[in-house]
Amino acid sequence: MDSGWSGYRRCGVGIEWYIEEILRELPFGVGVAIVIFLGILLIIWLLLPLWVLFIQWNTGKIRDEIRNLVDLLEKRQWDEKGESVSGPKD
Repeated sequence: MDSGWSGYRRCGVGIEWYIEEILRELPFGVGVAIVIFLGILLIIWLLLPLWVLFIQWNTGKIRDEIRNLVDLLEKRQWDEKGESVSGPKD
């Protein structure tokens, strides 16, 4: 019994077939440029999730650093106010 996949392979409708058709029907330079462009798009598409995860991780890290800096500045302000109030009065 035929599952349908054998006809798919017999017709040659795979990624290789598309690349061969692009290179056969278009001038060689244009075909190579299109294949390179599609390869770059594939790489970007594969790396995009990793890039998004890196941005989210880095943003969280920056947010934590800003929060620590704000806490440090508030502590310094509190210490300066406390020292000026508790200092000797003239």
